[in-house]
Amino acid sequence: MMKSKDTSKDVKEISDMVDKQEVKEYRIDRSSTLVDKSLMGTSFLDELDEEQKVAVVEPEGKIVVIAGPGSGKTRVITYKIAYLLMTGVKASEVLLVTFTRAAARQMIERAQEATRAELNDMLAGTFHHVCNILLRKYGSAVGLKPNFTILDESDAKDLMKIVRARFVTSKQMNKALPTNTELHNLYSYMVNTFSTPYEVVLKRAKRWINVIDVIERIFQEYALEKEKQNVVDYDDLLIKMLQLLENYSDVREAVSSRFKWVLVDEFQDTNIVQLKIVQLLSQVHGNVFVVADDAQSIYSFRGARFENVREIMKGAKVFKIQTNYRSTDRIVDLVNSVIPRSSVPKKLRAVRTSSQKPVVVNTYDHFDEASFVAQQILTHVNEGIDYSDIAVIYRAHSHSLELQLELAKKNIPFRILSGIKFSESAHAKDVMAFLKLMINPFESISWTRILKLLDNIGDVTAEKITNEILNSESPIDAFLVMNVKSNNAMQIKEIMDYCRAKPPAQQIERFYENFYKNYLEFEYPDFRDREEDIERLTEMAKFYDSTQDFLNDLLISEDVGREVENESKVTLTTVHQAKGLEWKVVFVIGVNPGDFPHFLAVKDDTLDEEERLFYVAITRAKDYLYISHSVLSRSNYRGFNEVDRDFIEDMPPQLVEFWRVR
Repeated sequence: MMKSKDTSKDVKEISDMVDKQEVKEYRIDRSSTLVDKSLMGTSFLDELDEEQKVAVVEPEGKIVVIAGPGSGKTRVITYKIAYLLMTGVKASEVLLVTFTRAAARQMIERAQEATRAELNDMLAGTFHHVCNILLRKYGSAVGLKPNFTILDESDAKDLMKIVRARFVTSKQMNKALPTNTELHNLYSYMVNTFSTPYEVVLKRAKRWINVIDVIERIFQEYALEKEKQNVVDYDDLLIKMLQLLENYSDVREAVSSRFKWVLVDEFQDTNIVQLKIVQLLSQVHGNVFVVADDAQSIYSFRGARFENVREIMKGAKVFKIQTNYRSTDRIVDLVNSVIPRSSVPKKLRAVRTSSQKPVVVNTYDHFDEASFVAQQILTHVNEGIDYSDIAVIYRAHSHSLELQLELAKKNIPFRILSGIKFSESAHAKDVMAFLKLMINPFESISWTRILKLLDNIGDVTAEKITNEILNSESPIDAFLVMNVKSNNAMQIKEIMDYCRAKPPAQQIERFYENFYKNYLEFEYPDFRDREEDIERLTEMAKFYDSTQDFLNDLLISEDVGREVENESKVTLTTVHQAKGLEWKVVFVIGVNPGDFPHFLAVKDDTLDEEERLFYVAITRAKDYLYISHSVLSRSNYRGFNEVDRDFIEDMPPQLVEFWRVR
C-alpha cells in the first residue's frame, strides 16, 4: 500500500481551530466518481474519426475492433473507458487488461483527462497483475495461501535446476537431459498451450524424446515443489486463475458479476489460457471490448495465438479502424501490399503524404549493408533528424553485429533494446530474495540464494542448510539458532531478526548497510553502479508500507529498469522488441531468404509468422523506410539455401525505389 504524506502538523493546526470555533463536519464518499457530463458527445468524441467513434459508442455486447498499425487503438480504448463512465458505468465495474503496466497507466491517465473522473477503483494492468489481485482474494479455493510469493523467470529456472538435479544419477544422465533453462521453457510452453510434455517435446525439441519419461517426472516434481513452498511462477498466475474460474461457479459468478465491461488491448498476443480467462470473466454481463490486429501476432514462441482473434470474433460486432496516422501514403501503399495472407482483411488509408517511396537497397554483403546504413544515418542527421528518431530493425540479434562495429567506427551513438532488466540483475535478485524471506520464509530458492552469499557456503551446503531450515515450523527461528559454519552468518541472522515486520525500505537499508555493501565491493568491479541501483531500489521502497505489495510491483512489472537514457541514440532492435514503437526513419536489414524470412521457419512450417514479422517491421516507419538485402547473405555463409520465399520479390516494383550500393 502506498504511503500517504505526513500531515501531523496540519492536523494540529485544524485541532487548534476546532477549539476556538464550531466547525461543520464534511464526510467524503470515497467511492464516488465525478464525471463532467458536459463533455459527453462533444469534446473527446469529436477527437475520434468515424470508424473509431462507432466502435466507442456501441452500447453493449461483444465488440472486436480490428485496428491497423498507426490507427489510434490506444485512443479507442481510452475513450471507450471515458464513454462508459459517461453512460453511468462505475470505474469499479470496468476491467482493463493490457500487456504492459505502462500501457494501462497511460490509458487511465488519458481517460481521467477526458472525463475529469477518479479511476482509482478500476482494476487495470497486465493479465498477471489482474490474476495476482484476484488470487490474493479467492486463491484459497485452488490451494493458495494469501501470502504466496511469486517466482520470477530466473527463480523458476533455479527451482527447476534443483528438481532436475534429483534425477541426475550420472554424468551420462546429466548430458542426456535438457538444461534447467530448456526445461523451464518447455514447461512454460506446455502449460500455456494446454499441451502434454510429449507433445511439446515432439514439436519443439525432438532431441529429448528419448528421455521424455524423465522430463515428465521432473515437471511433476517441479509442480509439487511449488505447491509445497507456497510459491507460484508467472504461468501459475494464469493457470490457477483459469482453474478458479472454471471449477468454482460461485467465484466465477462473483467476479464476472463485478465487471460489467472487460476491455483487452493487443488481443492478438493472447494465448489460449488468456482467451478462456477473458471469456469467463465476461460471462455474466457479456460485455467485452477487445482491440486486436492479428496481422501483428508475432509471439507464437511463447504460446500466443493469432487464431484467438478469429475465435473472439464469433458472435461479436466487428469494427475496423483503418486510417493510418503514422506513416506516409507511400509507406502505407507498400504496407497494404504485404498484409499477411492469413489475417483479417483490411485496407489502410494514409492521411500524410510524401513524394519519397520506400527504398529497397541491394548490397554485396552485410559489411556493405552496415556501411550504407551508417552513412545514410549521418545523411539524415545532417538534414536535421535526431538520432533518437532513427531505428534499425532485424530478424535476429546476431544480424546487428556488423552494424554495431560500423556505428562505433563512425562515432554514431546507439542503444540496443535487448538489455538485461533491472529485476533480473544479480544484485537486485539478492535483495529481493531477502525481502521474499521476510514475507514467505518457506521459499527455498531465496534461502539458497541468501545462504550462498555467506563465506564458505556453496551450492551443496546451501541446499543442505535450506532443507534443514524448511523442515521446521518456523524457518527463520530455526536458522537463528542453527550453527552455520561461516564467518558472516551472524550478520545475516541479526539482520533477519531485526527486519521482521519492518517496512521494505528499512529491510533493504539494514540488509545493505550491515552486510551486502561489503559483499558488493568484494565481488564486483562495478560495485559502485550496483550500489546506485540498490539506493534507487530503497527510494522506491519508501513509498510502500507492505513488502508484499512492493515485491508484487517489482516482479509483475515489465517496465522496471527500462528507462531510456536522455542522450540521443539510434535504436537497434529485433522486430519483436520494436513492436509498438515508431520512428521517423527505419532501416529493415538482412531481408534475405534464410535470414528474413528465417531458415528455421521452413523447418518449423511457420512462414506465416515471418510474414507477420515483416509486416510489423515496415509499419514502424513514419517518414523514411529502407529495406536492405545482400547478394551474399548469412544463409549463404552457413549453407542454408532452402528458403524459396523472398519478401523483396513479393513487393510490387512500382511501390518502391531501388538502390544499389557500390
